[in-house]
Amino acid sequence: MTVHFCTLFDARYAARGLVMLESLEAQFAGDKTVTVLAMDDEVPSMVARMGRPNWKVVTVEDLGDAELVQVKTTRPHREFCWTCAPALMRHMVEAHADGEIVAYLDADLYFFSSPQLLLDELGSSGTILIHEHRYSEDRRHYESSSGRFNVGFVAFLVGDEARACVNRWRQQVLDKCVLEPENGYCGDQGYLNEWPGLYPGLRILKNIGGGVAPWNLLAYKVEGTASRPTVSGVPVVFFHYHSFRMVSVGAFSHVAAIPAWGYDFSRESQRLLFSRYARKIRGVLKRAGRLGFTAESDLQHPVREAVRALLRRNLISAI
Repeated sequence: MTVHFCTLFDARYAARGLVMLESLEAQFAGDKTVTVLAMDDEVPSMVARMGRPNWKVVTVEDLGDAELVQVKTTRPHREFCWTCAPALMRHMVEAHADGEIVAYLDADLYFFSSPQLLLDELGSSGTILIHEHRYSEDRRHYESSSGRFNVGFVAFLVGDEARACVNRWRQQVLDKCVLEPENGYCGDQGYLNEWPGLYPGLRILKNIGGGVAPWNLLAYKVEGTASRPTVSGVPVVFFHYHSFRMVSVGAFSHVAAIPAWGYDFSRESQRLLFSRYARKIRGVLKRAGRLGFTAESDLQHPVREAVRALLRRNLISAI
């Protein structure tokens, strides 16, 4: 069975998106297609020159969603990007036949193992696959504002229930897609809280190796190797590099990285989960620069914040 993966990013997130897709290529051995929704005018040429020939790039207009195009003129860019994820998923579900699988991937994921291990949890009767944040105790209070579930990896088995879900989700974010934690709104994410009560075919991911992230890392014992890390003995399938930042110092280009701004991690976690990723991001940024692209503005942090991270022992080398 072919799995149809999709993601979206702008030039600021392109380095992360390209690294994520390269990791998918390395780990997923099955038949697949890859679709990238370009969130600005620079992404199509970046993917064409830096990506794989088989990666398809589409624009917002290509989705054939007049309401989405209209919303683009009224929303801040960040909120519009959140609005586009459910619309992209509806487009993917409508574009493929019943019984096929479509999966949305956030640009800041990285695959250490094949996502097929996760998709297998759909089994013979599952239609929707989502994963919980699994907050560590120190981040448990995040659930009221960020929701029980994370949208970094969402998969659908195309059929009636998938169509009902993506249509409802798309309409909800068209109506309202804001960051209002005091009212329980977190872009497109909070709407997933209702899914367990609406869709009998929903499966909540059991494999803790899917969805490892800064907000749950302290709940696990991190071991293994940099190419095959484990959490509490379970191989990491993908890590969500939320709030990852590269650091440029003076005349040097991207010499270090802050694993996740606002979080602190052990040296072992930094070594096994962040150092390799930082080097890959730095490599893509250097390659993009040689080709004349500026895919770094959202990754750089000023020296002052780098010094603060160093004092907290939360700065790693990217050389």
